[in-house]
Amino acid sequence: MKRFGCLLACLVVLTFQQAAAQGMDDGLINAVAYKQLPAVKVIAVRVMDNSNENMVLLREFEKVLRGHGYIVSPDAKLILTFETRDELGAWADHGNRTLLELSARGGDEGGENAKARFNVFDSGKGGILNKGRGGTSITTPSQYRMDVTIDDKSNGKRLWQAWAIANLVHTDGPALTKKMIPVMVQNLGQTVKRQTFKVR
Repeated sequence: MKRFGCLLACLVVLTFQQAAAQGMDDGLINAVAYKQLPAVKVIAVRVMDNSNENMVLLREFEKVLRGHGYIVSPDAKLILTFETRDELGAWADHGNRTLLELSARGGDEGGENAKARFNVFDSGKGGILNKGRGGTSITTPSQYRMDVTIDDKSNGKRLWQAWAIANLVHTDGPALTKKMIPVMVQNLGQTVKRQTFKVR
């Protein structure tokens, strides 16, 4: 019975680790539709910050929108505006690998009380039996966020709003935010609650 309990515990841990690892490669999108988008698919794209990276994203937005049957025009009544942000993650320093630690202090009779301690195993710093993680590791990955709104220029009303968040894993910031664009366009005008999407 004990053996079965240990096996079950190991399977639960492995399943949790796989789910957590899968989650790291997923993005998350939420969207709110305030009003139905017009049937006429003519739209203009604007960016809050016209940095070089965002101008590349603007052109990508226009390309993906055209691929979904939209006409992109600066005079359109519908205005799609997007903004990107990033949040730096956190790192942990596991220190250097230590195999032998020596300490000494004065004894009662003028001698030295010396101690030697062998570090056999340390999952963080490493020891005689293992190298450990050592160095610096990421404890919280950096996150990138994209906010998108669609407004009606004729009356100033907001029709749709969405935001996507993803961890910076196995890629760089510009490439990550670029992968959010197709998901945003696919969900234009829809209400979406915590829908995941692949960013790898």
